[in-house]
Amino acid sequence: MDFRFSAEDLKLREEAIAFTKKEWTPGQYDPQILVNWDHQVEEADQAINEFEKKLVKKGWWTMHWPSEFGGKDASIESQLVYKEAMAYAGAPSSTGGGLVAPALMLSAPKWMQDEFLPKIANAELEFSQGFSEPDAGSDLASLKTRAVRDGDDYVISGQKIWGTYRNPWIHIMVRTDPEAPKHRGITYLLAPLRNAEGEFNPGVTVRKIPDALGRHRWDELFMENWRVPARYVLGEENRGWYTAMTTLSFERSNIQAAASMIRALDDYIDYCKDLQKTKKGSPLDDPQFRHQLASLRVEIETFRLICYRVGWMQSKGDIPQMESSMVKLWGDLQFQKTYKTMARGLGEYGNILPTQKGIKLPVEGFLNNRAFISGTLSVAGGTSEVQRNIIAQRGLGLPR
Repeated sequence: MDFRFSAEDLKLREEAIAFTKKEWTPGQYDPQILVNWDHQVEEADQAINEFEKKLVKKGWWTMHWPSEFGGKDASIESQLVYKEAMAYAGAPSSTGGGLVAPALMLSAPKWMQDEFLPKIANAELEFSQGFSEPDAGSDLASLKTRAVRDGDDYVISGQKIWGTYRNPWIHIMVRTDPEAPKHRGITYLLAPLRNAEGEFNPGVTVRKIPDALGRHRWDELFMENWRVPARYVLGEENRGWYTAMTTLSFERSNIQAAASMIRALDDYIDYCKDLQKTKKGSPLDDPQFRHQLASLRVEIETFRLICYRVGWMQSKGDIPQMESSMVKLWGDLQFQKTYKTMARGLGEYGNILPTQKGIKLPVEGFLNNRAFISGTLSVAGGTSEVQRNIIAQRGLGLPR
């Protein structure tokens, strides 16, 4: 088994790390927490977008896109090397397009591709995601947001939740045939949340949802007789489930999570070594805790190799259904264990809430942030129970 990369990929890795060190200060903002979990920090959004536009100029932002859409047809191996390097270096972003760009490439007419893909490729447009609802999270197919055709428009009423609805556009799943079985009768739309002046369109109301620390972590979206042009259907009417699931198949390896955990553990150990130099006591003074940190590093490396396996399967044209659920399940549990273990090693400092004023938190406060929010990961994006069911049924062939 050969884990070595090509000379070109190794060169890309070094270049990506050097670029990030020059253009982004990891301690400036925490890309995993501050930006994604506190939507009132507008300067962070601006800083990230400026960094993304630098990636556009480097030709990296859409390296993974097909050449027919302006990309570089980067191999899976190159993508893995690049994303891992960027995440370890602390970059807030590495590639663009999310789940929308693949859906546009596969399911949209050319005029729609021409309208949106260039803006996405230039880091000028980002879409919100309108999938989850209060009663349709892991069981997404039970969504109830209703869209009724009225001439050239759909009239939409319902609610979406657990997203960020600040962007000018949203990709959203709505029910257009309530009589059909739940996986059918769903339509996948692109929809304008805001008008040219930046105000929410009539029928759209967005309310913030604070987390336990009072940070603006999520939004909820209320739609009441919101008119959306029907021409923005992705795929076919009433067959949006299949378009969306094809899109979600691009959300796979998550090598960035493994790389960021390795970086966090390295930074933590460096911090603890600095404490030893001050003679004030360090978590590393405890041999049992040193063994715990060593075990964490082995576990993260195992998780990293599973991420690599997903990439290898993709490079062969396989669909890693069970393996992608393994990545989601293991990654969530490993994230929780890693950050809670490190926080516990800090004793009382590890219990200080990240919103506490007047106290300088160790490891720039990111450790406490991540330890605090880690419990939500095994629910968000598909619960651990759902992932275990997928592994059991699709991977091991066990009965329902």
